[in-house]
Amino acid sequence: MARTNSAVQAELNEYLDAKNLNALFVALVEDLLVEKPENPIGFMVKYLKDKYPEEIAEESEEAHSAGEESDEDSDNEIESSTFSRHEEPPPPMKQMSNRSNRRASIRAEKIVLGALEMDIKSVPKTEEEANRIQHILSGCVLFRHLDQDQLMKLQGAMFQVNKNDGDVIIRQGEDGDNFYILDDGSVDVFIKKSNDDPSELVTTYGQGDSFGELAIMYNAPRAATCVAKSDVRLWALDRVSFKVIVMMTTIEKREAHKSFLRKVPILTQLTDYEILTIADALQEEEFTEGSVICREGDSGDKFYIVKEGEVVCKKLSKSGEQNEVARLGTGSYFGEIALMTSKSRQATVSTIGHGTLKCLSLDRKTFKRVMGCLSEILQRNMEEYNKFQAANI
Repeated sequence: MARTNSAVQAELNEYLDAKNLNALFVALVEDLLVEKPENPIGFMVKYLKDKYPEEIAEESEEAHSAGEESDEDSDNEIESSTFSRHEEPPPPMKQMSNRSNRRASIRAEKIVLGALEMDIKSVPKTEEEANRIQHILSGCVLFRHLDQDQLMKLQGAMFQVNKNDGDVIIRQGEDGDNFYILDDGSVDVFIKKSNDDPSELVTTYGQGDSFGELAIMYNAPRAATCVAKSDVRLWALDRVSFKVIVMMTTIEKREAHKSFLRKVPILTQLTDYEILTIADALQEEEFTEGSVICREGDSGDKFYIVKEGEVVCKKLSKSGEQNEVARLGTGSYFGEIALMTSKSRQATVSTIGHGTLKCLSLDRKTFKRVMGCLSEILQRNMEEYNKFQAANI
C-alpha cells in the first residue's frame, strides 16, 4: 500500500512538473495579489488569454469542431429528447454541494498592504547551511520560477525547528502554516483515509526532502501527519513571509524592468501600462563567461537588456578582423530592432569579465502577442532612432 500511495504521489508530481502547472499557479496568484482586480475571474481569463493565445485558440477550435459534430447528432435525436442541448437538466443538488465543500477546503489568505512594509527578519546561518537550503529550494517545483535573488531572500527568512524522536511535526486535517526542509534526521509520513481507519505509513523523508508546500500557498488543511522518526533539525518558512517576499520582489522586479525599458528610445511613446505589459513578458537569461549572445549576420529575433555584468560588441572589418565597437554594462540594451524586423545582426555580442552575465530578453513573437497593433507606433518612432549601438547591433 505504501508503494501504491507513493507511486500515485510521484505520478501527480510528475504531471504538475511536466506541465509546469505550479509555476503557472504561482505566477497567476502573484499577479492577482499585485494588481488586486475588482473582477478576479475576468482578470484570470484575460491573463490566460494573453499568456497562452495559441493554446487557447487550439482548444477553441477543438471545442468548435466537437460542437458541430454534437449539433449534427442532436438534430437526429432532438424529437425524442425531453431536453434540448440548450435546456439540459440542472445537476443534482448533492453533486453541487460536494463541489462547494471541496472548494471550501482550501482558502486563500488576504495579505493587507501594511504587511508589505513588515520587516522580514533574516535568520543567521552558516554559509554551508544557506547554500544547502537554497539548493533544495531551487529544486522544489513550487519555487522553480523564482530567480536567485528571490530564493536567497526566502532562504534568509527560514528559521530552525528542532524536534525529538516521536514528535508530531504536522497533523493531518489541521491548518497548515509552515513549509519545511528536513536538514537532518528522518520523518515518517502517515495518512488516515477516514476517521475510523488507522493511520498508514506511506513514505519516509530523509535529509534534503521538503514538505508542506501547499501550506504557504493556501490556508489548506494538512493532507498527512508527519512524525519525527529520530531527532530532527528542520528549516521552516511561514506562509505570510513567503507571500510578502514574493509580492515585494515581484513589485521590485516590475519597477526595475519598467525603469530599464523607459531608457529604450523606441519605447518612449508607450504608456506606463503598456511598458508594464512588456515588463511582465521579459524573461531572465544567464550566460557564462565567453558566451556569444548574438552573432553578426545571424537572423535577429530577440531584444536584450543587461541586468548584471558586461558585454562587448564587435564588428567584422573588411580585412576579416573583429573590431570592438562598444561595451555595454548594467541597464544597457541591444537588439531592440529585432522586436520589429528580422534584419540580420550587425555585430557579435559576447560576455566579458568573470562571473555570470544576467540579461532580460524579449522575443519578437512574444512582443507582437502582448502588444499587437502598437507595432505601428514603434515603427514610426524607429525612423527617429539613431543611437550608434542600436544601429549596429
